[in-house]
Amino acid sequence: MSVALLEKLKPRANYDLFGHNEKINFILNSYKKKRLHQAYLFSGNEGIGKATFAYSFARFLLSNIDLDSFDIDKNNKACRLIESNTHPDLLVIEPNTEKKDRFISIDQARKCSEFFSHTPSISKWRVCIIDSIDFMDISTSNTILKILEEPPSYCVFLIIAQKVDAVIETIRSRCVELRFKDIEKDTLVRELKLLRPELLDSEILSLVNLSEGSIGNLNNLIEKDSLEIYKTIESIAIEKNINSSIYSFSDFILKEDEGTNKFNFFINCIIFKVNSLIKSIVSSSTSFVINEGLDIRDQMLDLIQQERIFKLNRKQTIISLILNLNKIVNLK
Repeated sequence: MSVALLEKLKPRANYDLFGHNEKINFILNSYKKKRLHQAYLFSGNEGIGKATFAYSFARFLLSNIDLDSFDIDKNNKACRLIESNTHPDLLVIEPNTEKKDRFISIDQARKCSEFFSHTPSISKWRVCIIDSIDFMDISTSNTILKILEEPPSYCVFLIIAQKVDAVIETIRSRCVELRFKDIEKDTLVRELKLLRPELLDSEILSLVNLSEGSIGNLNNLIEKDSLEIYKTIESIAIEKNINSSIYSFSDFILKEDEGTNKFNFFINCIIFKVNSLIKSIVSSSTSFVINEGLDIRDQMLDLIQQERIFKLNRKQTIISLILNLNKIVNLK
């Protein structure tokens, strides 16, 4: 598998499927036996390849080529049209990121009715990708349900959900559900070693653990700023004394780049490192030191919770968390 998997590609332009061979074979066998279902529900955690799989499936259906795999030439006309979002037989419904609530509107769902009222233009199928149905309210979901109750023969729904419980039961019951599992650690470790050979094995393992089995998370983790935050926290974890550099570090975290939330990443790294240190303390220290470490960790978690609820000063929050992390380091 190519390390290009870890490049920041939108699912519609990503031709590399990371794992999930069992699901590919299931779809291919259904297709060969002419038992393709008209609605599929892809569920699982964020960033594990559900949308990439949906677009690969759509390319397979709309390419008008009988293949034994999802591997389709990027220069195929259907692929080029899908990548440019201009294929007449593909409709994509997704949250409007410009809106504050990000919900899929009922007007977007109504486009689906109009879309399936027409027969395919240049393919054998018409495909609708809904990414993500978690962002639909009941009224909008019921609009989709009406189509699912009596779908045209050429209709295929590819529905993506992170939280399958958020999908109304009447839609779920009309779909073949494919549950996507988190990607195995060994697979992520192997790919990260290929992509970033300069990283130490311990760094790679920590980054993979932070990714929580998500190729999307790992993709964000290996960006320059994320790596700098991670490495700074790691260096703090081995220092006995904290110097004034924590102030410039906090400024760096709070300087937002487009599409990047460094503060949230910092929080995740801090929680991960604290839990790792506590685990080490529990296995090798006295009960007094363990209790002191747990108390400091609880104070840090309380501070994180208070920041989220009461919107505390983030710079002070960052500095306090770093100082408390250093206290735990000095307990060892």
